[in-house]
Amino acid sequence: MARILVSFWQPLIGSSSDNIICYYEAFAKELKKFGNEVLILNRVLFTDAYFRSYAKEHEDFLVEEVRKFNPDLIIAFNNQIFECVLENTNCPVGLFDADSSYLFSSKDCISKYIERYFMVTHYENWENVYGEMGFSREKICTIKIATSCRREEKEKNKNISFIGTKFLQTVSENIRNYLTENKPNIYKMLKKHWSSGSYDYEELLKEFCPDLTCTKHDIAQIFDGRNYVLSSLLDLGLNLYGAGWHDGEDNNIALMSAYDSTPKFSLKHNQDIYNESKICLSISHPQTRGYAFPWRVYDIMATSGMLISSYSSLLKSQTKDFVDIPMYNSPYDARDLCKKYLKEANMREDVVCACNDFIEKHGRWENNFRELETFFRLKLINRGEGSIKFLRPPIQ
Repeated sequence: MARILVSFWQPLIGSSSDNIICYYEAFAKELKKFGNEVLILNRVLFTDAYFRSYAKEHEDFLVEEVRKFNPDLIIAFNNQIFECVLENTNCPVGLFDADSSYLFSSKDCISKYIERYFMVTHYENWENVYGEMGFSREKICTIKIATSCRREEKEKNKNISFIGTKFLQTVSENIRNYLTENKPNIYKMLKKHWSSGSYDYEELLKEFCPDLTCTKHDIAQIFDGRNYVLSSLLDLGLNLYGAGWHDGEDNNIALMSAYDSTPKFSLKHNQDIYNESKICLSISHPQTRGYAFPWRVYDIMATSGMLISSYSSLLKSQTKDFVDIPMYNSPYDARDLCKKYLKEANMREDVVCACNDFIEKHGRWENNFRELETFFRLKLINRGEGSIKFLRPPIQ
């Protein structure tokens, strides 16, 4: 039985600090199922700054609780860990990349404690990226995403569902100024992006907008097609869930009206929605550049809902011997695929069954834990039931 501290950053959901998104919930429960003691640290309870490496308050209490727990392993998603925790432990640290490395917190701690760090990534061929951060090849482990979702036969009362966060559509002053005189250029560029399936944003900008200097944020704003794709599906029956859809101003009344504001964050919430849906949509962030895909994809593939995904070369490569997942590059492609599969229940079922088969063979946490046992040199699959405890600040 291993003692594992799992640390991440997640804004509070509802009235309880125990409400965590389904990915973290499933990860902790799977560790518990295989006989491990899990201590969950949501850093948002101790600091209001995502990138801060120290606790804003209750640091002494935090250190005392971690010392008492005495972890055999720390798992820090996006390196969301306090330096005081590292200072008062001596166990290995598994850095899991939930996002791109520019979203890693406490980066100074990586170099300072590099001898304790192990890099765990879902992205194949990223050794060079993490090598530049100081990780030697033998301290980088590539695993597939995994899921705890299960197929259930429920009434299909939703045509299309999407669970995801709304990205704020504030346009930077840089782009706003460019648009006043160059609207056709950006439109032509987006048309080529959608029609060609090219994700080389820099080349597209060079071809159509050579005088526009873009930050990473600007590029994400320009090429984020989330709202375009969702809007194209409204008349087909769209059910929208997630965070942020009612935040800020938005004049897309139709899209807002498809949103269900009931909090849907837990493993059961997500599993129920997917099993009640004919089609479950996945839309990748623009920074994935047609390569990576969200962890929700495996959740969908484990259920009776049929996955339609934005293009991902990594997903296509992983599933090539099992299923040809319908993928799109443009809002038109997404709409065309949804219209096609909504009419064909048998075709949907063929895709669903093939996805289920892939998940059972390659998408369960037990597979990953066996790989990670060797990587961390720590037994993660044990007999008996473990435990889960949340590390909360003291009540004032």
